[in-house]
Amino acid sequence: MSRKNSGIQGFLSVLLSISLLTLTLVFSGDLVNGVSNFTVNFFKIRNTAEELRVATINSSSTAKTEAYKSILGFGSGAKDEIETADTATPEDIEKLMETAVSAYATFKKTGEIEETKLIATSSNTVYGSVAVNNKTETKSVNIKNELAKKASFGKITKDEPYILIYHTHTTEGYELLDKGWYSDDYNSRTKDINKTVVRVGDEITERLEKAGFKVVHDKNIYDASYNGAYSRSLVTVQKYLKEYPSIVVTLDVHRDAIHYDSGTKCKPTAEINGKKAAQVMIITGAEEGSVENFPDWSENLTFAVALQNKVEENYKGLMRPIFFCQRKYNMNVTPCSLLLEMGTDANTLEEAVYSGRLIGDALAELLEENM
Repeated sequence: MSRKNSGIQGFLSVLLSISLLTLTLVFSGDLVNGVSNFTVNFFKIRNTAEELRVATINSSSTAKTEAYKSILGFGSGAKDEIETADTATPEDIEKLMETAVSAYATFKKTGEIEETKLIATSSNTVYGSVAVNNKTETKSVNIKNELAKKASFGKITKDEPYILIYHTHTTEGYELLDKGWYSDDYNSRTKDINKTVVRVGDEITERLEKAGFKVVHDKNIYDASYNGAYSRSLVTVQKYLKEYPSIVVTLDVHRDAIHYDSGTKCKPTAEINGKKAAQVMIITGAEEGSVENFPDWSENLTFAVALQNKVEENYKGLMRPIFFCQRKYNMNVTPCSLLLEMGTDANTLEEAVYSGRLIGDALAELLEENM
């Protein structure tokens, strides 16, 4: 048989097969159903693709990958949705960033911002995931022993306020955009609490309340005049402790500032779940030197170590070494009172707020484990 005749015969065979299949579908009613299903599925896929495009337009590559997994059926997608929501930039901060773009375009560069991850050094006391930078003169720290203790939580409750969050240096703020440089034309200190450590406190509060805890978040400004800020905030703290004797945990939420002699600013940053987070430093003090009326300082240290350990278990690398020093900073008011440095003035508000979210979740977990 010639190659030409062979090709014709093959074509006729295919055509005959298609005709028979079509007749079968027509008489069985499957053709109509098949066309209908194809049309429905086509538009369902198109709509799903559009939803995915809109949902991930501002997401990180990691979030996009997880979204694709969910839509394409790799797992239920429920956990993926939660993780994406937890790493998403809050809408209010997105708006601040959008507004800042035009303002920053007019700023003159003053110096560099150096992004780094601050970790334990040979001078620190380290055990497991916990590191302590001991700046006291007469106190030693045995982290293993501290972890074996139970912090003085008293009666942990979800029925009454148990946690107080306040801000002695209320006007401490952050960069709004991640540029790698800073300008003296921009002052991160502001009375606009939507741009300061108060916004970070909002995030910690929200996560604790989501876990069922009742939180008092004080947003008063105490550092309009820097001197005397701690005395002013102490008056408010004591008022709340009298009003709500159920409060045991108090957190004075600040942000740090690390400036090198070269003029470069340090931006301590960790990557958690694919998103930048401002590193956090716990400060806890001791009765030593000029520090008086702080007899139970060791209880605060135990709480600091427990919180540090829990955060590092869940979000490795988020914490800087605990700063243990000759300071009181109103931490003598309860046995579970700490000062938190949420990033530095070189971190962005978005990074600090994300860290607040993580700290809130870790603290809630720690408290629930001890209820």
